[in-house]
Amino acid sequence: MQSDIDLFSSLCQILTEKEFTLMVVSILVTNAILAPLLRFIYDPAQQYQSMRRCSIQHTKQDSELRVMACILNNESIPTIINILEASYASIESTVAIIALSLIELRGRARPLLVAHQPHDTLRSTSCNKTQIVNALRQYAQHNEGCASVYSFTSMSEYDTMHGDVCRISHEMEANILIMPFHKRWEIDGSVQVISRSIQTMNIRVLERAPCSVGILIDRGILSGFPSLLAGRIEYNVAVLFIGGADDAEALAYGTRMARHASVSVTVIRFLLFGEENSKDRKRDTDLIDEYRYFSAANHQFEMMDQIVRDGIEMSTSIRRLIDYFDLVIVGKEHPDSIMLLGHDQWSECKELGIIGDMLASKDFVTKASVLVVQQQRIRKRLIKHIVTPITNQRDQSVHNIPTEPGPRPSITISM
Repeated sequence: MQSDIDLFSSLCQILTEKEFTLMVVSILVTNAILAPLLRFIYDPAQQYQSMRRCSIQHTKQDSELRVMACILNNESIPTIINILEASYASIESTVAIIALSLIELRGRARPLLVAHQPHDTLRSTSCNKTQIVNALRQYAQHNEGCASVYSFTSMSEYDTMHGDVCRISHEMEANILIMPFHKRWEIDGSVQVISRSIQTMNIRVLERAPCSVGILIDRGILSGFPSLLAGRIEYNVAVLFIGGADDAEALAYGTRMARHASVSVTVIRFLLFGEENSKDRKRDTDLIDEYRYFSAANHQFEMMDQIVRDGIEMSTSIRRLIDYFDLVIVGKEHPDSIMLLGHDQWSECKELGIIGDMLASKDFVTKASVLVVQQQRIRKRLIKHIVTPITNQRDQSVHNIPTEPGPRPSITISM
């Protein structure tokens, strides 16, 4: 501090008042011009952009599904493992799990991104990660030959961690990225905010992710639901369908889950009374008919229509049905509709969308966990909504890991 004061005094003696003023002004002007110019020329998020369709909807039935799960704490492990198991790993359609443990760094410690080698995938980086290691090991053993597990650890501040999340999902070519919610449900039903920085991280991931994104509102501790890996239990999943690309992604994920022997999926479609002939409804009907056709022989896949007149009737219907399920999947954004009017006025978490925010509200009493899905965006647009999601082939080109990546928020270490 004293040295800075001495330096300032020396400058004042060397420079005249006008010269010193000119120097300060020039520095301010340069910074004012350069900072916006650099932001305009170089967008760090561009390195994660992909022109390939990396969503579940656009993946063939017999293609490998790549699911990336970001794990914040041990309490969320049972629900995450159930979702991974419900994703249905089989010889015909394998599943690759990319597990990323999120560890917040405080102070001036330098951030690290640890990439575990295959032979070291299940080894913990800290004693607090023992449960994560055991859960991944159990999942891999239960699905031996049908599933693979890749393990990473990101040690960084939450404000910059979105860079690691997007980078790994891009390099590992994930189809869907599951992020933790910034609130935690306690055993007594109370809700605690873990960190507002996690909410900011989720918003940035939604803006930059090169694949579909799901935000998991975990209420598993309230239901005490056992692990799907134990077998001889039924896992009930609901897909709330209103319309739009995000709901189409939720429908695609739910349809895949219905192929699991222990998973029962019910698609609840909300229809607005009096709009039978609208173009949006006809397009959505064609999409749903495709999934209904390919799941015709599957008795664990059901569809039901709920005709409502406004948002109040829809909300009442959801409250009446939701407790029959262990997991509810819903899209983040929907086309403008009378069913959504009024709900956005009470929205607390914009990153969840209108319906997702309603389901995550502490006033919405339920034991069901919720997965809010956003389909992959390409150049800040929704992917074109298509009618034949299952027959479309996934792009065959492989996006290799860049040899000269842009600036990264952390150092990568292989172990």
